[in-house]
Amino acid sequence: MPMTDDGFVFTDADNAVSLNLWAYSSFIGVGCCAIALICIGAVIAHSDSRKHLDRVSFRLVAWALLANMIFGVANGCAGMAPSGMRCTIAVWVVLLTLHLSTFLLFSVALNLQLVLVHGVNGQKMEKWYYICSISLALALTIPPLAAKQYGYDALTDACWYANSDSHERLKWQISTQIFWSVACAFGELVTFITVLVHMLRHQVMHGHVRSRSMSTGTRSRSASVDGQTVPKPPVNVYRGVIMRIALYPFASLVINSITVACDLYASVSDGITTEIAYRVLLLNDFCYGGRSIVYALLAITDPALVRALKSLWRAALSKTDASSNDSSTGAPKTTNMTQTQITVHIELNEIRQLDDGTTIPSSPTLKPMGSDDMPAVTSKDMDSEYDPAMARLEGMRRAQIERAMDMRQEAQERKQERRDFKRQI
Repeated sequence: MPMTDDGFVFTDADNAVSLNLWAYSSFIGVGCCAIALICIGAVIAHSDSRKHLDRVSFRLVAWALLANMIFGVANGCAGMAPSGMRCTIAVWVVLLTLHLSTFLLFSVALNLQLVLVHGVNGQKMEKWYYICSISLALALTIPPLAAKQYGYDALTDACWYANSDSHERLKWQISTQIFWSVACAFGELVTFITVLVHMLRHQVMHGHVRSRSMSTGTRSRSASVDGQTVPKPPVNVYRGVIMRIALYPFASLVINSITVACDLYASVSDGITTEIAYRVLLLNDFCYGGRSIVYALLAITDPALVRALKSLWRAALSKTDASSNDSSTGAPKTTNMTQTQITVHIELNEIRQLDDGTTIPSSPTLKPMGSDDMPAVTSKDMDSEYDPAMARLEGMRRAQIERAMDMRQEAQERKQERRDFKRQI
């Protein structure tokens, strides 16, 4: 190849480095995605550990990992054999799975905003995420495949958009790939900022409510709720989980931004004629090949998957210990330790006191009184004095019981609400 003004020559050795970087990084990403999917499959197969992954976002990420694994295989094949019909099919599979991964990860960000900010049920929306992602990916890749736009790219000497007319090539690339990557990246940025602002606003509002309830409780404990009992909203309870989920679309935002910039630079330039163009090519190859590595590492280090794997490991260890005990003794091993049952009798005395300090004896239903225990003098005046007081105390007791039952019901409802919220995000 002729030497350019800056002295750079794009040789066959440089092209081999580019193709190998693309292929080997893709195959490493395939291995990482396979490991992550095997771990997820093992967890799902076990009933006790499966509950840790019962999340809309994690299911979307799991399918995105599968798409990225297929993407890595096709990517590596395209880098190893840049010619012929195999090259065309490889480019179609690469772009199909690339769109699937991009749309599914954008759905993770969109689901966070819909659930947190707008109160939409994420589980009801889940099927639409899959339907829209698959439909858009097919609609964007089948027309250029039918128009024979995929194949050997003479500008980069690799499998990509194959049209020799740079204007026509750029039009196809922008309309079927670059625009949608930019749109998803912009959408992920908007949803990330929206969710972050929403969480900060909830944190500030909860702090104000808690401080106000604590000050009110200090002034009048009988007329207010203690600040420590103010329930946290689900947004604050699962703040760490939400931020961890947001890492998936954030990583997609960064990677898509880099690849789009590199693709645009390669499309408007006249081939690899400068050192800068060659470095941009290597960066683009690494980002396309290594994107699967990033998503697989995020999934493997996800706290939900880590907890699920620990639960699966503990279950496997307990099962192994039980089987070893049965095989060594032929029967379940009995322990030599004796359990001592301690019975504790607690006597509760009910003390009732009027506003003037007069102590009222316990209810007759708690302690029957004989004729000898009765006071020597009884009168209608004493009955009329004690009966209203007893009725008032009985009403207070019933009110306290009802309030305790209401608080218990509210606590159970909040717990169920948090569980449902975690499943939806």
